[in-house]
Amino acid sequence: LASILNSEKQRNKFTTFAILLILVCASLFLQKDMGTLIVLFSTMMIMFFCSKTPLKQTLLIGASAVLGFIGLIIAEPYRLQRVTSFLHPETDTLGTGYHINQALISVGSGGITGSGLGLSVQKFGFVPQSISDSIFAIFAEETGFIGCTVLIALFLAFFVASLSVGKRLNDEYLRLMAIGIGSWFIVQTMVNVGAMIGVVPLTGIPLPFISYGGSHLMMELVACGLLLNISKYARKQ
Repeated sequence: LASILNSEKQRNKFTTFAILLILVCASLFLQKDMGTLIVLFSTMMIMFFCSKTPLKQTLLIGASAVLGFIGLIIAEPYRLQRVTSFLHPETDTLGTGYHINQALISVGSGGITGSGLGLSVQKFGFVPQSISDSIFAIFAEETGFIGCTVLIALFLAFFVASLSVGKRLNDEYLRLMAIGIGSWFIVQTMVNVGAMIGVVPLTGIPLPFISYGGSHLMMELVACGLLLNISKYARKQ
């Protein structure tokens, strides 16, 4: 995407980006993976906005996307069910609202300092996917508000560092890549954490670097390697 936005002429950027966006969203729609779709769409939109394109084009794509997401939610009963359980988790605590309710219990149980590393109770069969998608809820229970604040601060620091690298690059292609990598990590973190504290509906995507799983960790480390390589070309301040 960074290569396309850098090489395309200004008048062709919108068309090329829209086609690429439709292809990516269509492939993820066929896989029924709304979580990854939201992360990639948000990352692509941030990169498009930072590629010096007119604001009205970003707003047009954003408005179209909102209508599209609403249509996707209405089209599939299980998506609508997730939104309903997100808005009213108390209505079916042992059914559709079970996951979010258990996650909130886990987060709330941590208090200020947490129960201690390895001392979570909720991870023993109460919170679904406790080692992968729901790892933040367990982390919150064991480390409390202080531990969560430190973890989120580290992710924000990574994002700020990525933007700082991008700001100090003269090459537009490398600048967009640095912004894209940083945006990907922070958006995925926000979606995962937001789902565990009831701010956004459950999506089922991992928390970067923390959740169990090899494939996502491998790609995150590859992205970090690219970002470190890019940072070599950033001018010093």
